[in-house]
Amino acid sequence: MTPRYRFERVLGRGRHASLWLATDMERREKVALKIAPRGSLQQEFDTLRAISGEHAVQAHDCGVLPDGRPFIAMEHLAPAAFDLHEAAAALAALHRRGWAHRDIKPAHFLSRAHGSFALCDFGSACRIGTRHEQSALSVIGTPRYAAPEQIEGAAASPAADVYSLGICMFEMLAGQPPFRGETLTEVFSQHVRAPVPRLPREAAHWQELVDALLAKDAAKRPADGGAVIARLSVLTGEVM
Repeated sequence: MTPRYRFERVLGRGRHASLWLATDMERREKVALKIAPRGSLQQEFDTLRAISGEHAVQAHDCGVLPDGRPFIAMEHLAPAAFDLHEAAAALAALHRRGWAHRDIKPAHFLSRAHGSFALCDFGSACRIGTRHEQSALSVIGTPRYAAPEQIEGAAASPAADVYSLGICMFEMLAGQPPFRGETLTEVFSQHVRAPVPRLPREAAHWQELVDALLAKDAAKRPADGGAVIARLSVLTGEVM
C-alpha cells in the first residue's frame, strides 16, 4: 500500500510532539503532520473538530503511522507576525464556544492567506471550568506564559488565556519576557508575586492594558478575548 503522507521537512519540535510538512497524496495538498512518539492524539483531534472555524487550524485526519506513532494531519499555515487584535479575535472565537486553550504563546498563532490568525496546538485545551490534577512544580501549558492560577491548579478559564496573551504582548513591545528566572520555581514565583515591569518609553501608552492583562487576580483582567478586543479598541482610538 502506498503511504498516504509523503514527508518533506521538519517544521518544529516541542516537548511532546514534532511537526512535519508533508503532502497528503489523497487530497493532493500540503499538510502539517503533528506526530507524537507514543500514546494517542485522538482527544486533540476531537477538540479541533469540535471548535472548527476560521480561528482554529483545521484538522483533516487522525491515526497511527506505519511505525506506530500517532499523528494528526492539519492544514498547513504560515507562522504569524504577532498582532494583538488578531490574536484576541482568535481567543474570542474559542472562548465563545466554551473552550480555554491553556497554552497561548506566539508560536501557536498561525496566519491565513487573508491575514486572520488561526490558533493551533490544542493538546492542553479543554472546556471552561474543567479542573485537572497536577503535581508540584508541574503546570499545564508553557511555564513562561502561564497565569498564576494556572500554576496553582485552578480550573480552566478564559482569564488564564488572557494573561498568556498579555505575556505575548509584553514580549512584542519590550523585546523580552516580563518574568524570567534560572529555574521553574523562580519563574513561577514571579508570575505569582512579581509586579509587572515597565515597558520602554516608546511603548508606555500600552502599559495600562498590559497591566490589566497581567493582573495577578484573574477577576481584575479582561474576562475573555472579546473583552480584550473591547479594551484594545478604546485604547487604539485614544492613541491614534
